[in-house]
Amino acid sequence: MSKRILAIHDLSGFGSTSLMAVIPIMSRYGIKVTALPTALLSANTCYQDYAWLDTSAFMQDTIKHYAELKQSFAAIYSGFLGSAAQVQTVSLAVQKLASEDTLVVIDPVMADDGQLYDCYDDSIVSAMRELVGKADIITPNFTEACLLAGFEYRADYSEQDMQELCLRIAGLGPKSLIITSVPDAYEKSSRVLHYSTKGGLSYYDCNYIPAFYPGTGDIFCSLLLALIIRGSAVSTAISVAIDFIHKAISFSLASGEDHREGVLLEQLLWQEDIL
Repeated sequence: MSKRILAIHDLSGFGSTSLMAVIPIMSRYGIKVTALPTALLSANTCYQDYAWLDTSAFMQDTIKHYAELKQSFAAIYSGFLGSAAQVQTVSLAVQKLASEDTLVVIDPVMADDGQLYDCYDDSIVSAMRELVGKADIITPNFTEACLLAGFEYRADYSEQDMQELCLRIAGLGPKSLIITSVPDAYEKSSRVLHYSTKGGLSYYDCNYIPAFYPGTGDIFCSLLLALIIRGSAVSTAISVAIDFIHKAISFSLASGEDHREGVLLEQLLWQEDIL
């Protein structure tokens, strides 16, 4: 039988981000998506004056409906939330819709480059600390990991410091942490860190490209989850996702397309050798 996930993300009508990235990636691997939008946006937040519709009430009605339908999910995967208050709604979705076999993946989207996103205030940090406790896997970037751990955002943390950061976050409840954009001060680049309560700490080098495309975090986490659902080891899934993001940015840079729309995801996903 086909696997299905519940994807709790915003829907930006224009740009390869959030649900517009999750759905084609899951389709590429034959995984069905049940979409639960946390907000509707006319375009992703790289564009000015975007229209925004809060879907909080709709989310609660939808969760009730899915529970009545007795939907089953291989994974519940949450990303960008419309507000800190929606944490309670995501928690309700996990409570009502997850079975013992459901993998819960939380991408605690709230910040980057040392700063909260403009749409949030400090209440999102305490809310996310609560939410990640529901997760099997979380995928924060380094800024988000620092916020979750209560660490200052710096680029010169030692490996011992990173171990302590991971222990603090693991103490909130998640079983596995995959932290992206971890600074490598010596190499002037970045790495991906994986920490699990069973396997300890490991790093994955990234062939860093100094360019910004929105949605790469959504793509990384979606691809990671798709591969894990299909049976890949976490280490393999991380390596494949890192390689794909590098190829996607390189390809999109060469195209000269507007970076605000995100990488040229659909053009890449169906190339036979890309994954």
